[in-house]
Amino acid sequence: MLNKAVRIAVLDSVPKSYWDDDLGITDAQKFVDLLAPENPQAVLDSYYVAENEFPDSPGDYDAFLLTGSPLSVHDDCKWMRRLSQWILDANQQNKRIVASCFGHQLVAKVFGGEVGKNEQGWAIGNYALNITHQYDWMQPPASNTGLYHFNLERVTKLPENALSFANTDDYPHYAYTLGDNILSLQGHPEQPRRAMNNFLSVLKDKISEEELEKAKIFIDNGKPDADIWAQWIMRFMVS
Repeated sequence: MLNKAVRIAVLDSVPKSYWDDDLGITDAQKFVDLLAPENPQAVLDSYYVAENEFPDSPGDYDAFLLTGSPLSVHDDCKWMRRLSQWILDANQQNKRIVASCFGHQLVAKVFGGEVGKNEQGWAIGNYALNITHQYDWMQPPASNTGLYHFNLERVTKLPENALSFANTDDYPHYAYTLGDNILSLQGHPEQPRRAMNNFLSVLKDKISEEELEKAKIFIDNGKPDADIWAQWIMRFMVS
């Protein structure tokens, strides 16, 4: 456990119309619950950017965390354009940025990478990750971890100078760093199994029976290593 003062803004990209998909518990709240125990001195404030709620300035915080979203980074929403500019401004000030799922894809897109559909269709459930590069903030160290996925799109081309440090068998760009201040991952350390099953229930009539059965199997594919990633994320934010 760390004990370092840091101010973190969690920027939630899930529109309010989707909050009931998991009992009204927001992704921002899930990330706060995940990260707060790792550093008692951390201040974590939530902003619902998909509802046009942003901090006053990137200078108000030391670090920013971008959540997932049921929307695509290719959707032309005003709040997404504002969030894209916010990422650029925060990076210009060398703020720590951690991005998950939708956020991971948006950061890649903002800095010149590309995002497209998964060739294998939906990736839902707990998938094994190969850690191919070790950083000082990766404490405890691990060469393999598992995390929940819930995505149809993914990063197909990394931004220039981005360094991939984790992959699955089907996804070479699962996690990357960009410079010393950006950490980006496709997975969902914040989501419990309950949420994964609730999200799948919402989606079940929109996917094939084969994809549905595969998702059920992988959701039950052991316990993901959310605790390890929580420690890594917090250490990155204060390093």
